[in-house]
Amino acid sequence: MSEEKHTEIIAHLTQLSERQFTLFKSINKIERHLDRINGKVDKHEKDIIVIQTYGAIGVIALPIIVNLIMRMI
Repeated sequence: MSEEKHTEIIAHLTQLSERQFTLFKSINKIERHLDRINGKVDKHEKDIIVIQTYGAIGVIALPIIVNLIMRMI
């Protein structure tokens, strides 16, 4: 192979290496963003569980309280 071919191959390899570095940076940025979003999803799921718990307590306790008040009157 001639020296031109070697320099051409090295130039292509350098471009590929730079593109690969750029892709890895983009993937790391996306992964950080997904981690942040997953944290928000976890928080929202916990909030939904709390709301469902209060709703279940209200559905069970409210009729009992109303029944006790009606018996007192």
